[in-house]
Amino acid sequence: MKLVHKIALTLIVPLVVTLGVWGWLSYRTMASRIHADTDMILKEYSDNIISRMLSGAELPERFNGAYNTYYIKKVSPEYAASNPAVVYDDAEAYLRSQEDFASSRVRKQIFVDKDGQHYEIAVSLPTFEQDTLIEHVLWWTGILFLALLVTLWLVGVLVIDYNMRPFKAILKWIDEYTPGKVAQPVPSGTEVHEFRKLADSVREAVDRFEHEYEERKIFIGNASHELQTPLAVCSNRLDMLLERPDLDEEMASELVKLKRSLQHLIRLNKTMLLLAKIENDRFPDKAEVNIGDMLADSLQMHDEIYSYKGIASVTSCKGDFTCMINEQMASVLVGNLVKNAYVHSSQNASVHVEISANGFSISNPGDVPLDRDRLFMRFYQPGGRKEGSTGLGLALAYSVCERNGLSLSYDFSENRHIFRVILKNSR
Repeated sequence: MKLVHKIALTLIVPLVVTLGVWGWLSYRTMASRIHADTDMILKEYSDNIISRMLSGAELPERFNGAYNTYYIKKVSPEYAASNPAVVYDDAEAYLRSQEDFASSRVRKQIFVDKDGQHYEIAVSLPTFEQDTLIEHVLWWTGILFLALLVTLWLVGVLVIDYNMRPFKAILKWIDEYTPGKVAQPVPSGTEVHEFRKLADSVREAVDRFEHEYEERKIFIGNASHELQTPLAVCSNRLDMLLERPDLDEEMASELVKLKRSLQHLIRLNKTMLLLAKIENDRFPDKAEVNIGDMLADSLQMHDEIYSYKGIASVTSCKGDFTCMINEQMASVLVGNLVKNAYVHSSQNASVHVEISANGFSISNPGDVPLDRDRLFMRFYQPGGRKEGSTGLGLALAYSVCERNGLSLSYDFSENRHIFRVILKNSR
């Protein structure tokens, strides 16, 4: 849920409850008032008829133009004693003008004439017009409630959205920010204290991050570059020692192990240096490269290298995949993904490659899915360290993709590890 909707909902819910209670109380008050007025009319009508009867005046017609009706009947003293109170009730009363029964409000009362005779008078007033009025009041109250609700929601969202523009500008700036690249100043053109403070905090955090990021790049580049010469000297001296005629078998075995470790360190150093160059954008020259042809050459080479394990590739080509990229970086991307598939494949396995106009995928057999959160991190090697692997291959491939408008993703389906590279604008 968006923040603007969350705030609007938080504000409107209490208002909705308040308006709902207010509408219900207003409706109940109006309905109660209408009933009270009806009872007052019935009382005045009943008192008028009783007064006329006790004074001997002529009584009005039982059915008048206002739909009021009444009847008077003699009752026994016992009945009068058991029904002394005035009673109001809702009942069906006959209306001669309508020639039918209609919902009416009825008032009954016991009174005594000058001769001591007990009478019961019942007066009634049709309530269908009042019911219609109450129904209309209910409908219009509901319509007003819904109109206020919609208006409050729209106004609330618009007002909150307008006032949240500085916050949205900061979020947009964060989305567009790329480490190591020159960025526009953090937007802070607002009078709201909290937003200005947020902009200042973002600016300080980015400046601190940029400083650390630059120092890390310089350190990795310098360290890798400075290590090249000493590592080459050590490798040459080991080769000289291995060529000595007086070298015994035990010493030769130890020197070979040392040579392997040193070669691994040399490969690691070269990879770190290459990674630093990629992150420093040291490969600006780009050209239209046919990735499909590069994949075919790499697969042929790896089929020959890993033929002793019975590993072979299966290629499905649905189109030519070309993109603007530095050729050396494209070679790094293809080489590392292909090598990763072969290195982590078991005996007699098959590496599947699918090529389309928008990208390609490479898959190899596997038993369990890999950790997506750590897969493209440096030095992460799922399932333990492999011979000849530096743990930087996928990190290199990911870095190449991020700087060339490509997207590298991982999936696990039907017991196969699948790595996909596609153009970002083709999603």
